[in-house]
Amino acid sequence: MREKYYDPDRPLNYKYQSVNKSILDNYVLNHWWPVAIKAIPPNASANLVSIVGSLFCWACFLVLAGAFTGPLHLVARSRPWLFGLAALFLFLYQTLDSLDGIQARRTGASGPLGEYIDHWFDSINAYILPLGIALAFPAVPPQMAAVSLFLVASAGWLSGRAVRDKGVMLFGPVSGEEVLSLTYLFLLSVWALGYDFWATPGPLGLAPVVLFYALVPLLLAFASISSAASVSGFSEYALAMASCLPPLAWTLLSLPAQGRTALILGGLLICFTGARFAGDVLRDRLVGLEYQAILPDVLFVDACVLFAALSPGLPPGSSAAAASVACLWMGACLVQQFGRTAARVREVTGVSVFRPAPLPGEPPRRGLFQRPMPRPALQRSFFARRWR
Repeated sequence: MREKYYDPDRPLNYKYQSVNKSILDNYVLNHWWPVAIKAIPPNASANLVSIVGSLFCWACFLVLAGAFTGPLHLVARSRPWLFGLAALFLFLYQTLDSLDGIQARRTGASGPLGEYIDHWFDSINAYILPLGIALAFPAVPPQMAAVSLFLVASAGWLSGRAVRDKGVMLFGPVSGEEVLSLTYLFLLSVWALGYDFWATPGPLGLAPVVLFYALVPLLLAFASISSAASVSGFSEYALAMASCLPPLAWTLLSLPAQGRTALILGGLLICFTGARFAGDVLRDRLVGLEYQAILPDVLFVDACVLFAALSPGLPPGSSAAAASVACLWMGACLVQQFGRTAARVREVTGVSVFRPAPLPGEPPRRGLFQRPMPRPALQRSFFARRWR
């Protein structure tokens, strides 16, 4: 499908501003970043920093999901250090997710592509942490986890649209930094106090981890309500959420029979569907793409997974197979979305994903598949503190 751009020169004319009131940023992490940035080579690609940081987030998820050891509730009592490892990966993700903007300014590579890569990966990473914790703790009701992932899609779309409408990224006193820090402190506490401390039901019949996890949907619902007060396009929001409802329904209907498998497949399908719409909101703002509220292939995928969930006469495994194919399709569409955005920015500005930055005093160098960046694009780019 040919994409339409209502503002073809948006990558050249784009400006970005942010207001950061994060308590953790302003009073703690601002002292850590100047130290951490010394570990980044001076001419390293800022986009590579973003990508490596996201890989650490996925490494955290894989540990929590038991990809290397089997389900954590079976091995965590003998190997609680796995939660410490997951906390380390999450801390590295948080650090690199902040350093990419600093590195971009240090190398003179600030631009819309850098912000897109940063936020595009974040729009996916926001799902995998609550999904990973739910997989590590079967005491967490899987229905609560599935609804939380749907609320991630809601909060992600609305926050992205709020930035598009206002032109300013606002970080409140409690922002993503506080949530990430609370998460890896929780993971460290599992290592220190033991798995049973969090997973054993208490006097009320609820495991402490359930009370901790209940904060996730509450915070996401609050974020959605806060953003909804200042955005336009509620019909577009409703259509995006309607596209995420069939994966949620498939998950809830499949949980009794498939359990953990249903949560993994359904969670990833909600993630990929929600991230795709959030990515298009980003592209609307960053490259002037005409936003499409209805995507025919998403409608087809939604119809297929709903049919698979609501048809009890299908052969065993058919429902999971349909969800697996849907995940693969939506994941491939996300990769295509990333590639098209990178190609569009390269076409307009000459900037590619891994353009190497010259060291001070060195002439500009060409990177792999890279055309020189026009000087006007650099002169007209302005980005606030962390973001590019």
